[in-house]
Amino acid sequence: MQKEFILSVGEGDFFFGFHDLVAWNFAGDKLLALQAPDITVPPDPRVACGVGYFDAAQQFRRLGSTYAYNYPQGARQQWIGTTDTFIVNDRVGEKWGARIYDANAGKCVSTLPLPAHVITDEGIAFGIDYARLFRVGGYGYTGLPDKQAHIHAPVDSGITIHNVYTGEQSLLLSIAAVANYRMNPSLGQHHYITHLLLNPSRNRLAFLHRYKLKDGGETTRLMTVGTDGGELRCLATGFLSHFDWKDDGHIAIWGRTGSGIEKLRGSLLYKMMPAGLIANGKKVLKKLLYTGEKGAKAVAPFNWLLLEDTDNAVPSMLAKDIITEDGHPMFCPADRDWMICDTYPDQQGVRTLFLFQYSTQQKTTLGTYRMIDTKPDLRLADRLLEGVDEGVLKAFSLEQMAFTRSGLHCDLHPRWKRDGSLVAFDSIHEGSRLIYGYDVSSIIHANKSILV
Repeated sequence: MQKEFILSVGEGDFFFGFHDLVAWNFAGDKLLALQAPDITVPPDPRVACGVGYFDAAQQFRRLGSTYAYNYPQGARQQWIGTTDTFIVNDRVGEKWGARIYDANAGKCVSTLPLPAHVITDEGIAFGIDYARLFRVGGYGYTGLPDKQAHIHAPVDSGITIHNVYTGEQSLLLSIAAVANYRMNPSLGQHHYITHLLLNPSRNRLAFLHRYKLKDGGETTRLMTVGTDGGELRCLATGFLSHFDWKDDGHIAIWGRTGSGIEKLRGSLLYKMMPAGLIANGKKVLKKLLYTGEKGAKAVAPFNWLLLEDTDNAVPSMLAKDIITEDGHPMFCPADRDWMICDTYPDQQGVRTLFLFQYSTQQKTTLGTYRMIDTKPDLRLADRLLEGVDEGVLKAFSLEQMAFTRSGLHCDLHPRWKRDGSLVAFDSIHEGSRLIYGYDVSSIIHANKSILV
């Protein structure tokens, strides 16, 4: 019977991060990885994380370090095109920037003034405001203040674009422009942009626009924009989570749109209501907007939605009644009929890794992995969470915040090898945080869709 195998062989804790990047180089003989200093605490701005790769002999080659990382998304380390050079975010002076390493030369070859969240094969990098993300409770980096904290929708923060070879750089799209697109920006506070993702043709960017609400909640908009900054679109608004491009014209995302609570939050009545009244009436509103039967689903249930890349897209279902919970999807670069995904931990702390074939609507479970019971070290928690917005800290206990920001919180975040033969994922089920592989080639070959 097939099962997972360890890719990050050696002493220590290793991880990659998110589910939206390919960890292997173009040749497939090098696997990017980060070496964690202490997974029991959130990232410490004074303690660096190791940067390198595992070679074909499964030896870790450490080339440098970074202070710009978090456990869910790593340092956004990624290979540049078909080369053996890779980019990784880091602190550069008093700003978040990036460095380029040459794996063959074994050293850093360039330092850049802007960070990269995604990068094209030609070296055009797109970044976001990681100081703002950290403050609002997102996947940011600790150690530098959000200089725009007092501005709810800043005009000089947003998605940056820079050519890592020529140095040409600019602001592609501001948070202010996003907040003013097809909505009244005053409906929300502390607007921010997160989760940038290039489409397969690398000519459009998808991202999540999020903002805080008077009732203490948060609304998300799934948006796209051309890599030239044109044709901004808002596909959907609601409770929206993890996503990936199914193809150049469609995005699969977990969430819910059009529920009563979302409609109320977007109304003029909501805007006029005092914040205290909204907060106190939140429980009443939920009772009115949800069915009264115990255990019944909301009027607008959560699903894996398939949205066309157009304004106000009408959703269809990706895997109705087949995949029934949120997870971290990635469509195979070699054949986008296949998706690798995971689940959040169940009540026993078990996460499930599975394959899904869109054309046949078949789901194949690969393995289950239980989280460990180790608790986060709280002695440094207050200092390491310094700079997170007070409203965010009030919403969670100190232990919850410390756990979700530490390396103990380990979603599988599965990601493909370019040729579709293997997937890699992070896991902690054996006591250490490691990167695992799973050979899926036989499953895909046995279920290969027949193109007519």
